[in-house]
Order: sequence, then structure tokens, then C-alpha cells
Amino acid sequence: MSEHQDWSQGLGGIVEEMASHQPPEIDTSLPHSARMYDYWLGGKTNFPPDRALGEAFEQAIPSIRTMARENRDFLGRAVRHMVREAGIRQFLDIGTGIPTEGNTHEVAQTEAVDCRVVYVDNDPIVLAHARALMVSADRGSTAYIHADLREPERILSHPALTGTLDVTRPVGLMLVAILMLLEDEDDPWGKVRALLDALPAGSHVAITHPSADFNAEAMGQVVAAAEQGRLTLVPRTREQVAEFFGDWELIEPGVAPVMAWRPDGEPPVDPQAAYYWAGIARKRS
Repeated sequence: MSEHQDWSQGLGGIVEEMASHQPPEIDTSLPHSARMYDYWLGGKTNFPPDRALGEAFEQAIPSIRTMARENRDFLGRAVRHMVREAGIRQFLDIGTGIPTEGNTHEVAQTEAVDCRVVYVDNDPIVLAHARALMVSADRGSTAYIHADLREPERILSHPALTGTLDVTRPVGLMLVAILMLLEDEDDPWGKVRALLDALPAGSHVAITHPSADFNAEAMGQVVAAAEQGRLTLVPRTREQVAEFFGDWELIEPGVAPVMAWRPDGEPPVDPQAAYYWAGIARKRS
């Protein structure tokens, strides 16, 4: 039996289990970051509170829709880098968000059809869309875990992960626009470290994170709007973002403005127009 057949045999049960899973009740009375991103990206899976807070953010930062798109574009560049230059064929994407154009598995499997992807999110609406995430290339596979980044051990031990990924081989860990949803007292650095420690040498991690370094006044207004909407949003400095990578080897150009991290085509005129730091790092042998 081939390696692919071994992995696929266990995956059928995972998909069947998900199909029968009753999603948690969806609370549409409060905004959710995944649905706000969906709104900014032009999607339709959002509700009045998501749009209201999204518009409040946009009043403080008129380019917020562009910033959401820049995060999405960076995800694509990061996945292509990992597949093409690092030979990675399996990914763990935490903070998946609502499916839209350019999902991790779509980008990865365009480059190599046998790529495997596990998605993680805590929004019940994303769980409801999990079947869409399951549409994969014939030789690849995808799975979804309804879980929170605050529980890395649960994610790492979940049968959907252990049945889809081989964690003895390099993994691409995607943490795109997710870490700002954890307060400092949640110890986000410790949560990320638990994930990094569990991955083998040759693994890569991609991170983006909003920061007040680019425009402190605008970011302060956004944080205030988030507090009114009962949504956690913690901008962090470049030094704090760099700390998430631990002792892994940063890939050039290091921790950079998201628009300036190996952009496709011509370099941006103003690389600081999107208020996010971004970087990719590799775990040394």
C-alpha cells in the first residue's frame, strides 16, 4: 500500500465524523474577526455586527480592506515559498477564516497536488463551511479542527491532525492575522512555542501581526472600536512579533512590513501602508 493510500484510509473516517458533527450555536449578536475579514474581502458570510465594527475600523483606517487583501496575498506567497523552495507538502493553518479565494490548500495543491492541509478555527460558521474546505486535489487531502489557538496541545493531538499530517516530516505552520486576538495574559508566545516545539526540523512558520508601529493614532482608534464591540485586538511591536519566531532562522527579509515581504512584481511605493509585520522562519536541523 502506498503512503498516500495509508493517509487517505484514515481520512475517510475523519470526514464522516465531521459530516455528522453538530456545529456549535452561532452567535450573530457579536462581531467575529473571521466574519469581519470576510466582509472586508467582499464575502457574504457576515452579519450586521460584523459589518458595523468592520466599518468602524474602516473609518479609522480607510485602507483596511487593502490590508486584509495584503494579508491574503502574503499567505499565498508564503505557501508558494514553502512548497517551491522548502519542499514542504503539509500545512497546519490556524485561524483559517471563512473560505474565500486563495485558501491554503488551493495555493499549495496548485504547486504540488499531493499537499495535505489541516485547518483550525473557532468560529462555528467556519465549521459550517468545512465541507467546502474539504474539496481537495485527488492526491492531496484537507481536514478541519474546530478549536482555539489557546489550546495547542488539543490541536496537536486531534485525530484530524494526526490522521492527515505526518509530524515527523516538515510542516508549514500558518499564523496569519490571528495572534492579535490573544491578550498578553493568554501567553500567546507560549502557545506558539508549544506549536513550534512539536514540529520537526525543516518546518517553517509564517506570521503576520498588526502593529501600532506604522500609525499609532489610527491603530489606537481601531483598538478602542474593538473594545466597544467586545472584540480583542492587541497590536504588537516589531520586537514583540519577532519574539514569536523564537530561535528559528528567519528567512530574508526577516520581519518586514507585510507588503514588503518578497512582493510579487514591483516593490510597493509605500510598504508601510498596511499596518502589519510579517515574516517566515525555518526550524534548523
